[in-house]
Amino acid sequence: MKTRIAILLVFGALACRAWGSAAGQDLYFPPAGDDWASVTPESLGWDVPALHAVFKFVESSHGKSFLILKDGKIVAERYWTPAGPAHAQYIMSSGKSITAFLVGIAQEQGRLKVDQPVSDFLGGGWTRTSRTQEQAIRIEHLLKMTSGLTPRKSYEGPPDTIWRYNTEVYQDLHPLLEKAAGTTMQGFSDRVLFRPMGMTHSKFRFHSFVMNARDMGRFGLMILAGGKWNGQPIMKDEAYFRAMLSTSQDLNLSYGYLWWLNGKDSHLTVRAARSTTAIKGPITPHAPKDLLEANGRGGQHIYVAPSLNLVVVRLGDSPGVFGWDSQLWEKLNLAMRTTSEADGTA
Repeated sequence: MKTRIAILLVFGALACRAWGSAAGQDLYFPPAGDDWASVTPESLGWDVPALHAVFKFVESSHGKSFLILKDGKIVAERYWTPAGPAHAQYIMSSGKSITAFLVGIAQEQGRLKVDQPVSDFLGGGWTRTSRTQEQAIRIEHLLKMTSGLTPRKSYEGPPDTIWRYNTEVYQDLHPLLEKAAGTTMQGFSDRVLFRPMGMTHSKFRFHSFVMNARDMGRFGLMILAGGKWNGQPIMKDEAYFRAMLSTSQDLNLSYGYLWWLNGKDSHLTVRAARSTTAIKGPITPHAPKDLLEANGRGGQHIYVAPSLNLVVVRLGDSPGVFGWDSQLWEKLNLAMRTTSEADGTA
């Protein structure tokens, strides 16, 4: 197992280094405030009628906000709510990916180490296990969803032997971060993430974040740039950044540190339990293989596609469509075809 993980991390490191440095050189970063440069789909050679079909699909599947960034510039932005760009709502489990980033910042600042026991910060008795079993659970196990705990925090197995999407256990990262940082989640997020990047519509609330589409786009753009914002590092710890966006264990190849990874040979779902067998194929078949996904209940998404220098954001109510993600990317692929590709002359 350790050998396989080491190989995966090596390839992940090479991939992250390649796109993190290359993409960041050609990206636009918006200033604080409402000004944000745009580019027309026509200038990119995109299929405009096909792009309007994407908008119709998002609207018909209960979308409220939809944003596409190409090279950091807005190529498409649509709102189906009176608040328009100011519309903000809970991003649900998309916030897990933001939490993973904040854990990395805390480690970079020397406030914690991911291989530390969770009990170092939460004290004994934070689980329903024995003291020995509890002491074996480290911060990294919460990031990887391999704590070996049930949702009620009872013992299910040793850490790193079971992958279970466990929101209840994940939420303990928030009081842990507050203890490590010596401030609230809102205060820490403001200082190290929101203010440096001009994310003025973002709040931490009840184990998640309330954000608007543009702030989600800013976060995705920073991830696309390898943890930097307009040349300034938001996260300097490149090793953690690479680990966050690489396969973290060999139980679910499509999961990093609270990030979903496309293009892997198999995946487990949020409903995975101890007896679950991995499903063959990537999590989003029609999307780019290198797609990074911050996914939240009800269709809250931050998609980062390094190979396309693309960030896509969706906010709204539950789409109510099976395989919505893959259908969206199938339609996006059609929209991003150049005219020559569409008429077969490419």
